[in-house]
Amino acid sequence: MKNIVIQLTLILFSACFILFDFTQIVFSETRVLNEQYLIELRDVIIKRTQPEVFSKLGEKPIPKKIINDSELVVKASNLLLEPDVLEKNDPEHKIIPGISWILKRRVLALVYLSYDSDNVEKFFPILANEISILDEQEDCTQITRFAEEHTLRIASALIIRNDKKIKIDPESLAEWYVDYCERYPGRNSEQLIIRFLDMVKELNGNSTSDKIMSACADKFMKILMHSTDPQIVERSKKLEAAARWYNLPGNKMILTGTDINGHIFDIENLKGKVVLVEFWGTWCIACVKDFPTLTGYYEDFKNRGFEIVSVNTGVKNDTETFVKNFVQKTKFAEDKTITWQIVLDGLKPNAKDRITTYYGIETLPQSVLIGMDGKVITINPPKDSLKEQILKALMPPIDPEKLTPEQKKLWEQKQKHDAEELEETKKFSESIKLPNEKND
Repeated sequence: MKNIVIQLTLILFSACFILFDFTQIVFSETRVLNEQYLIELRDVIIKRTQPEVFSKLGEKPIPKKIINDSELVVKASNLLLEPDVLEKNDPEHKIIPGISWILKRRVLALVYLSYDSDNVEKFFPILANEISILDEQEDCTQITRFAEEHTLRIASALIIRNDKKIKIDPESLAEWYVDYCERYPGRNSEQLIIRFLDMVKELNGNSTSDKIMSACADKFMKILMHSTDPQIVERSKKLEAAARWYNLPGNKMILTGTDINGHIFDIENLKGKVVLVEFWGTWCIACVKDFPTLTGYYEDFKNRGFEIVSVNTGVKNDTETFVKNFVQKTKFAEDKTITWQIVLDGLKPNAKDRITTYYGIETLPQSVLIGMDGKVITINPPKDSLKEQILKALMPPIDPEKLTPEQKKLWEQKQKHDAEELEETKKFSESIKLPNEKND
């Protein structure tokens, strides 16, 4: 019995040794490979990187088998790319055609792995890093462009969904697109930008899209305006308008027109006041839901130099008569109607002359906070900090260190009062019953 146990132990040990030796083909990171290993690794890579499996990449879910095969290719290529492996084992490159052959097939596998959400965190940084290595090879131009295009697509998807694992900087992504379009000019590169912009547009003007467009609009416009495709050139004009919008902070806003009472309006006449400009429509539920809170802000701060200007975009059913009836009859906080200025952008017969066209405003609501000096403080200030930003703009900057003890005490009391007032306003706005949403 003892001999049988010893024999079984030896057999098991031998089997484990054989299995361990076999796994070194794929998982070893240090061993010098002999010719047989090179052939086996080459066959693994060839079998799992056939061109037909890369058709319509990223347009549909990637089968797990291909993901697993791709991971095997990366592991196999890791071995082949070890220092001196080719020189010591295949010096004349009879078995493996050279480093560029390995890199081409390896990058295909990395692209597939980076499209998979379970693998993107691990393999996307490797893919992004190895494009520059691939680009150094003389015979890799086509595969380099393929890899860079798909890396841009993946990076675009990551920033659109605000990925927490891999955060993409909008400025860096914009520069990457510019570099790609300069290296590969033409309609395909332009279409790559258009597809990305369509993805951003679907975000419907949230904070993520604002950050992306602020970084990209001006750069992308300059690329697309030189296109030979009239439709793409037209798209560049919209981007030019969007760039004006996202470049507003720190600059003056152009806003003229006719108000709801037939008077000529010019934003310049409000210089010296803090102004909140709201672009809205009666059909925009999100816009109408903001009015009760805005009514409270206007009542609280109008005597301190605060103004609101609501610019109706004049689309859908928003005719002059309809907007007037809405403003006069709709009651908000404590049965109060809107008493601030309403500018009717739709009165301008030519859409090209409208302020909404000039700033490329396509989604609502949109807003701008302007300081006493007439320069824009911010676009689309967050609702939860809007009152704080208004209060800050209404007060000259104070350095607490330069105040006398009595002044500092008064200043601290004012800070505490403003904080309490802000909390009360939030509770009040949440308790307001909104008007019927019959125009939805």
